[in-house]
Amino acid sequence: MNICQGESSLNHHLCIVLLIIGLAGGCWGQGLQTTAWASPGTDVFQVFTQHIGAQIGKDKQEFAIADSCTVYFYQHLKKKPRPEVERIHFSPLSKTGLDYDCGKLFPEGLEQAREAFGNMQQRLSLSLTFYQMALVGDGDDNQEYSAQEIQDVLAAFGLPYLDGLPHGGYVIALTGLFDTIRQDLQFKVLMEGMQKLMNKGYRFTKADQAALNRKLD
Repeated sequence: MNICQGESSLNHHLCIVLLIIGLAGGCWGQGLQTTAWASPGTDVFQVFTQHIGAQIGKDKQEFAIADSCTVYFYQHLKKKPRPEVERIHFSPLSKTGLDYDCGKLFPEGLEQAREAFGNMQQRLSLSLTFYQMALVGDGDDNQEYSAQEIQDVLAAFGLPYLDGLPHGGYVIALTGLFDTIRQDLQFKVLMEGMQKLMNKGYRFTKADQAALNRKLD
């Protein structure tokens, strides 16, 4: 039976990757597997959240540039910026555009900058929400994933858990899941996955909120 059969197109490739890594792990021998899983949860959680955190940093920078240049073009045209319905609570690095060559970055001017602003607003929001999900998956807030927590996070997105898989396989699956969801801006998939974790008793705790706040600084 193919355990990847029936998976959505989003997860089918990641599922196959997990199976390949699992088969390879079987060939490496029991001794190597024991070494690889000496402290898997810490490694999986840290690498996973660091991967998301690095993308958040890039998103914040690009968001700040688009925001600054939008303001710059409005000021250049002597127009008042249009009010935004909802904006992420993040202070851009610059509010004047003077630190960036806005004309070079956005040769088509205001509309191109506004489009980039809207796009990066969505991507930053998704990255932050995915980071929230990753924190929620650490149910006891000890900054590592237990085998059960890894299984629950994977299951929330329809990915299989292969017992004894070298922890690098789970890192690949989880970071690949983030990259895919972010690329396609699949908020619905992300929110449904987090809801599945909540339904199992996972919660967004004060410790999670503090960690998320640090990414907003």
